[in-house]
Amino acid sequence: MAMDILAVDGDGHVEEWEATWSDDYLEPAFRDRRPKVVETGEFEHDYIWEIDGERIRVGGSPSSKGGVVSTEYEKMAKWRGPHESGEFHSAEARLAVMDAENTLLSVNYPTLLLHWPIAGDPALNAALTRSYNNWVADVSGQSPERLKWVTVIDPRDPAEAVREMERTKRMGSVGIMVFGDYGSKALDDPSFEPVWAAAQDLEMPVNVHPGVGAKEAMKTHRNIAGDQFLMSVVRGFKTVCGSGVLDRYPRVKVSFLETGCAWVDFAVAVMDFTLDNVKDRLELGTIRSEHKPIVERGLPEATPMEYIKDGRIFIGFEVDDDLLPYMVNKYGTDCWVYASDIPHAHRVPDSPRYISNRSDLTAEQKSRIVWKGACGLYGLTAPEGAGIA
Repeated sequence: MAMDILAVDGDGHVEEWEATWSDDYLEPAFRDRRPKVVETGEFEHDYIWEIDGERIRVGGSPSSKGGVVSTEYEKMAKWRGPHESGEFHSAEARLAVMDAENTLLSVNYPTLLLHWPIAGDPALNAALTRSYNNWVADVSGQSPERLKWVTVIDPRDPAEAVREMERTKRMGSVGIMVFGDYGSKALDDPSFEPVWAAAQDLEMPVNVHPGVGAKEAMKTHRNIAGDQFLMSVVRGFKTVCGSGVLDRYPRVKVSFLETGCAWVDFAVAVMDFTLDNVKDRLELGTIRSEHKPIVERGLPEATPMEYIKDGRIFIGFEVDDDLLPYMVNKYGTDCWVYASDIPHAHRVPDSPRYISNRSDLTAEQKSRIVWKGACGLYGLTAPEGAGIA
């Protein structure tokens, strides 16, 4: 039986637009190099970003130029909603879409910045990252009880990343976004340790989101880069669960988002096998060279399943995942992070109602997976009425 469900959205999105890099948010030293929207000529009203002489487009960003909406966005409005909401022009514009979709609160992530770096010059890239954070904080501040956001960091400079975490925490950020890896560097790279330490000190969850952490691959190996977008999340899970990072920083919570739920059983089994194999080889004195880094960092004190059950690891899901009932029954209701994915074009519109209409989940399961995990991850108080209305 269908029922009204009120959701807490743990992974919505905003699409950067010309105002994101305006004088209100971008530092004076970089204003003559701000990103520009240019027309591609591919079809009427088709746009792309030009940043320091390079062109880049990610998802629906950019969706407009000088107030003229792209043809693509207009044709996909069924999924994306009004473009004022997609581009996060105001809290009012986004709240109208949230209200229509029974969403009480939303935690937002970027779109263009799902590719890293967006500028080749490290100083410019860091400045654009700060400008984005200034902008999303400003608009979210129009309705701080319902609009939350996570910090985008530039991991190329860990000291800068930590400064930005400290700055944005004061501005209201509820976490940080990272990718599962950045080119040849994984999340357990020694250079990333200051970020983990700051996440613990600041009580900011680390959220592993799909993204391309080596943008150069897009130019010559588009299939590899496309695979990297999703598979980096799975690799990030393997790194986090196999590196002992959750033991070195016991107060840090980590999420793995927007990759569905079907991969989780596979990844858990792989990590169980790998760690058991390392332990057996240690006892027998036959440790292999490829396993020595795991031993040197310190074997994890818990299995992936135990980290999940302890509320250290949270996982996103898609509302139409076939395996969702099996995964909820196996891992419980409280580790799953509901996501609307507003305003991206591949999402399921009105997804709280989609969950409500599923016949393969119990009423209690439906009620909890739409808010419990998101609130647990970000340390949020559940809004009144969350779950079954």
